[in-house]
Amino acid sequence: MENLTQFPNPLLEQHQRAEAETQPYGSIEIVATFGEPPVEYAALHKSAGLMDRPHRGALELTGDDRLSFLNGLLSNVTWDKVARQPIPAGAVVYSFLLNLKGRIVCDVLAINLVDRTLLEMDARLVEPVRHVLEQYLFAEKVRLRSLVAATHELAIYGPGALDAMRRATGDNTTAAARSVTIAEVECVAFEDDPTGRGGVGLLVPIASVERVYHRLMAANAAPEPGKNLLRPIGWAAYNTCRIEAGRPLFGIDFDGAAPQTAYPSRKAQQEAESDAAGILPAEAGPLFDRAISLTKCYIGQEVVARMHARQQVARKIVGIRMSDEALPLAGAPVLDADQGQVGIVTSSTLSPVLSNAAIALAFIKKPHFDPGSTVKIPAEGQIRTATVVELPFVTGQRAGG
Repeated sequence: MENLTQFPNPLLEQHQRAEAETQPYGSIEIVATFGEPPVEYAALHKSAGLMDRPHRGALELTGDDRLSFLNGLLSNVTWDKVARQPIPAGAVVYSFLLNLKGRIVCDVLAINLVDRTLLEMDARLVEPVRHVLEQYLFAEKVRLRSLVAATHELAIYGPGALDAMRRATGDNTTAAARSVTIAEVECVAFEDDPTGRGGVGLLVPIASVERVYHRLMAANAAPEPGKNLLRPIGWAAYNTCRIEAGRPLFGIDFDGAAPQTAYPSRKAQQEAESDAAGILPAEAGPLFDRAISLTKCYIGQEVVARMHARQQVARKIVGIRMSDEALPLAGAPVLDADQGQVGIVTSSTLSPVLSNAAIALAFIKKPHFDPGSTVKIPAEGQIRTATVVELPFVTGQRAGG
């Protein structure tokens, strides 16, 4: 993965002045909290929270063939071969990029605009993915450019997210992806909902991100004391909400296989990847239906189709609810009744809206991943009982849409 320390966060000094607590995310620092995690959490459930996301980045594709080109590489549809039409401008499509063994290299949001398509992803993977895609370019009219040094990502999450955006832009457009103007700065807005309460991301020119950040806050200033329409939030509150929403995250709940590199033959590449890391789409739990098309061809599609037809998967990401408030840590083993390890906890949190229930996402082997299965997990010094449950843990109503 790419080291991002060469791209300093233009908002970091402002966060430090606000006495925000930070934490490492790979090679960079992100905000953990602005000092009031319960208030930030409440904003995500009741109004809206503004999050700085320097760990995300985008790859830009331009050219007439960009969507048909992506259609042969990504796991979801960007070009309808029957209708011979691309997805429309304004569409946002979640997909996986797989290797030849059918394992996930990374997940991306394909954000389609009138004149270009952006692949939003973990910023550390933008350059490796660009390199992979360039290997598949032949005569197609496609140009690729990393935007990691040119743009910075912000996001507004919560039931009031779209209203908060409208107050800053004056724009009532309903397209899932669109250009918007904030403080006279042209940005790209795209809908994404990792917290389950509604959300919109923003790709902002990096030189203007502080100006845009201040405009978003000023446009949503409290109409009266204690009635904030938008509040800065950090990773702690965001992470609790995205676990409640049953949203596994790349790099946390599952890792990617090594991106494909040039090999002298397909056989040589398959042999090199035979022991590669990464998981199969069928193992990604709730992300499978969101990311996978079963009606098109793409890299790794044969493996996906075969597993889907057989309906056989050896392990997958599931939800876990502890029998008490003892919180297991990420990396804790999941055990069967005989104390044999059948899985591992990938992320966990205490959920305020579930009366501080301890909940987690975990990778668990068959047959223990079936809802209702009872497992054992060490937490706070004891082996405790937990139950596999359907995801999401919490469902919510979006507002402002």
